[in-house]
Amino acid sequence: MALSDYHRDELQKILTHRLLTPLFQPIVRLADGQSLGFEALIRGPSNSALHSPGNLFKTAVNFNLLEPLELLCRELSINAFANAKATGLLFLNVNPLLLLTSDHPSGLTKKMIEAAGLAPEQIVIELSEQYQVEDTQLFINAVKHYREFGFKIAIDDLGSGFSGLKLWSELQPDIVKIDRYFIDQLHQDAIKKAFVKNIIEIAKDTGASIIAEGIETSEELQMCRELGAEYGQGYLLGRPHAEFLHCPPSVLSPLPLSSQLKLNQTLEPVISTPPAVSYMTPAQSVAELFAKDKSLHCLAVVDSQQRPIGVVSRSLLHEHFSHTFGRALYQRKAIQYCMQKAPLIVDKSLSIDDVSSLISDDADDAGLHFLITDEGRYYGLGSVRKVLKQISENKVFFARYTNPLTLLPGNVPLNLHIDALLQQGRDFSVAYIDIDFFKPYNDIYGYSKGDLVIELLAKIIQSEIDSRSDFIGHIGGDDFIVVFNHHHAMATLARIQARFSERVKYYYRDEHLAAGGCATLDRQGQPVHYPLISLSIGVVEPDPELCHSQHDVSELASAAKRQAKKTIGPSIFHSRRRGPSSTTDAADTP
Repeated sequence: MALSDYHRDELQKILTHRLLTPLFQPIVRLADGQSLGFEALIRGPSNSALHSPGNLFKTAVNFNLLEPLELLCRELSINAFANAKATGLLFLNVNPLLLLTSDHPSGLTKKMIEAAGLAPEQIVIELSEQYQVEDTQLFINAVKHYREFGFKIAIDDLGSGFSGLKLWSELQPDIVKIDRYFIDQLHQDAIKKAFVKNIIEIAKDTGASIIAEGIETSEELQMCRELGAEYGQGYLLGRPHAEFLHCPPSVLSPLPLSSQLKLNQTLEPVISTPPAVSYMTPAQSVAELFAKDKSLHCLAVVDSQQRPIGVVSRSLLHEHFSHTFGRALYQRKAIQYCMQKAPLIVDKSLSIDDVSSLISDDADDAGLHFLITDEGRYYGLGSVRKVLKQISENKVFFARYTNPLTLLPGNVPLNLHIDALLQQGRDFSVAYIDIDFFKPYNDIYGYSKGDLVIELLAKIIQSEIDSRSDFIGHIGGDDFIVVFNHHHAMATLARIQARFSERVKYYYRDEHLAAGGCATLDRQGQPVHYPLISLSIGVVEPDPELCHSQHDVSELASAAKRQAKKTIGPSIFHSRRRGPSSTTDAADTP
């Protein structure tokens, strides 16, 4: 039998006996890991040459069996989703070419989901850009047909073909999935970054949601989040599985936040917790512990009250035993005679930055490990190497995402910080601070003087803000964001505004102060008077139940700032809106 005949007969057997297994891959919101739904994928029998979907569908196309194969895939996927009582959306792949056949059954998918007890709103029809469609109008009518049933429409594999943006414009999809090619090594490719960033911006403008496909590494995940991708899919977030498995929470734990920028994160990442040994334990017994567990390199030595008094390392003990008569001399002695006495001992409440300073001060005596206590008792061992590595990574992160003028965190750490607060369900407020009439001031006095004004505002904000609990971000130009974790935001902002209004007078010439502002020519050559620069501040209190990501908070804060700028001169606008405009009808009031 020819290979082609075998494949045809094998496919016929699979279709006749329904020998397909639907698998489901999670799609999650990148801000907090909340499930959006699952994409249905299909596999043939494990012992078949048509096990892989590539071979399966290629064979179906070759033998004109694509339609019965796709319909069986849909039916099995829909039934499995319904039987498992899975939540969220079910993404079904549909070959666009199938929609153009005159005999393609109409309404069959709708009947399938009704029979399974699902609602049309739960279904997303994925149309791949890989397949080139000749009759565009017929295709658009077919998609419209699905929409009329209540299904959502997604463009899959955007960027894999040549007509993606044209298809996007004509179909106006609810969801766009960026092809995995552009996600692979995204963090190392400037062209891919630019493409993904622009696609995300277009999605925001057109009201479509973005799903980044093929996320396989933490670096790709971080870059997708930084660029503003709302949802993600890939092996890192969850592999295809017959069960409806959700993304592990640890994968989407908050990325480095302001605490890392300030280099004051806790010691937990550098702590290991091997058991301690009593100072009276024979050295031979400790050597046996090292021999049994090759991963042990160091152990803490404690007194009778579990207070650490020293450390003993594998290499130190080996050194004692390797001397002439060393083993005979030391193996029966208590380990206190073989340990390193008085190593660095710190409380677990200290930050990595604090410990780094202590290590530097104690550089002559610093070993590879230090001891960590909790209320004086042994808690764990700290690695000097891990501390130095973490400090180095923090400094790189700090340099990468800080504003070069004020050295304050920029957009990326600010967005991550807000996403973390929302994920934790924390109450907080956000102030968007903007300098009014800064551009004409900059044009008249020069950019160097303009930089001094920005630095003045940054210093005033920093002097008024509690850096231990609040976050200051310089998001570009003359725009600052302050995230407050307390209820004294309005009083603090009033002080910032008053101090700035008083101090900024020293940055003007006397004639401009006397005139209450500056005069310059507009683009038509007409004289225009601009008042003295002042601060417009918009304040919001996002509701974590209504705001799902930093994008929602950004929209809230920007709207409040626009309201504040409607008043000429210093202004603080406190918005009553706590969620995106689509989720609340509460009126804003100053």
